[in-house]
Amino acid sequence: MKLTDCLAILAFFTTAFNLSGQLPNRPAPADVPRYTFNRFDSTYTGYFFATPFNIGLLPGMPGFNRPKPAVILDADGYLFWYLPVQARNVSDFKYLPDRDMYALVRGRGPQDLKGLLLDSTFQIADSFFTTNGIRPDGHDFQTTANGTVLVAGASDSIMDLSAFTFNGVPGDTQTHVVGFAVQEFDEDHNLLFQWNSNDHIHPAKAYDFYGYNPDAFDYCHGNSIEEDDDGGLLLSFRHLDAVYKVNRLSGQVEWELGGKNSSFTFSNDPGFSGQHDVRRLPNGHIALFDNANTAPPPRVSRAVEYALDTVNWVATKVWEYKFGPGFFSPAMGGHQTTPGRLHLVSYGLIYRPNPSFVLVDDAGKLLSALFFQDSFMSYRAYLFEQPHLDALERPVIGCVQNGNTVTLSAPPGYDNYAWSTGENAASITVQDTGTYQLWVNRGPGMLGSKPLYIADLNNACPVSGTAEPQAENTPVVAGYFDLLGRQVYQPEKGQVYAVRYADGRTKLVLYQ
Repeated sequence: MKLTDCLAILAFFTTAFNLSGQLPNRPAPADVPRYTFNRFDSTYTGYFFATPFNIGLLPGMPGFNRPKPAVILDADGYLFWYLPVQARNVSDFKYLPDRDMYALVRGRGPQDLKGLLLDSTFQIADSFFTTNGIRPDGHDFQTTANGTVLVAGASDSIMDLSAFTFNGVPGDTQTHVVGFAVQEFDEDHNLLFQWNSNDHIHPAKAYDFYGYNPDAFDYCHGNSIEEDDDGGLLLSFRHLDAVYKVNRLSGQVEWELGGKNSSFTFSNDPGFSGQHDVRRLPNGHIALFDNANTAPPPRVSRAVEYALDTVNWVATKVWEYKFGPGFFSPAMGGHQTTPGRLHLVSYGLIYRPNPSFVLVDDAGKLLSALFFQDSFMSYRAYLFEQPHLDALERPVIGCVQNGNTVTLSAPPGYDNYAWSTGENAASITVQDTGTYQLWVNRGPGMLGSKPLYIADLNNACPVSGTAEPQAENTPVVAGYFDLLGRQVYQPEKGQVYAVRYADGRTKLVLYQ
């Protein structure tokens, strides 16, 4: 590279945006990790649900015992409401439209995972956990059309797998096999149905890629449960790279999509692997998040939708979305299709500069994107219309200026306060420009104000209402290209790339 090119790149980095150092552009209290939210379209409505957590925290490490938040963001990405949950695991926070309730998976320890039903005020209305010798599993918690609940579990068996090899290693005669179980309960907690993969799926169907451990062979690794239109169950098995259709009455497997013995051929698609969040859509199609764990390189995780022909047994890809540049999420993730055909794609185990989740339309247009701070992720995220949340009266920040002193205050009548500055008093004094937000107690959680943007400390307080914050969108990467113009799906640190952003701009950057 010429010296002039090097100097140009150096000059760029003294002024340009650093891809690996995105600054949070949304306020957050101390109990919620900071994040960047970019909105590119003003027409969509609704609220985002997520459960950010740090997967790297282990017992004894600083922050391990801090509450894990369940959060609701408004359509502009501002924190509308959050619930600090004192638990080791919190996931799958969602709205249940048919019940006008919410659901949440909470675990204070590995043996204490429960599916919680919350009423419209977010109070716990009921809780469900596994029984009958089945261990809890937090991958999914669903309600059904007839008012029952489906709870995920794990089941242990000892099997002789000495006739099989896994990655060239002979199976043990006393292999401890970990199966995936589903239990169905009525509203009185009576066990109505139980299904155990150990009774129906042989561990030899597992792929070597996911590993073999004779002391704990997690051969199928179920991660989602979906009630099908005919009452059957669609079960996603990550380590089998397959979706199984199970008869809810007999427990028999009716068909397999993907895996070593797929009932379907894929007409226009190589198939999926390591998948999550399999759902039946109103149009009859199957939607899922394809992590692409065993796909040939470059592995690119995607959201995908298939039409299934159960007469000719053909699966046809009818829709997919890959964020540009394509990247690989090795675990977790989700793909929600809203009634209006928007797609909320959660990327699970992924970090910046890649997004934690994105919202796109059916044409693949990027509507919004969220980036949690480093080391934080959300197993899944959702977008829901919430008329009763629209009706909630959010607290309004009071603003008083006395000379150079600017005081922000909460409205009266609340017991708890949380400011985006980290303070917990009823009023605070601010000395910097920027966006401020307040949260006050509402039910078991904290309800957020609209943001207050202070652009000028000499004229800080708005004349009426709440001043709107200025746009603070961080550029979203649409593609990395090498210096020959070829798209690069897995950029390497220390290399120079031409970066194309979602707004059409292109810049030369050093990837870090």
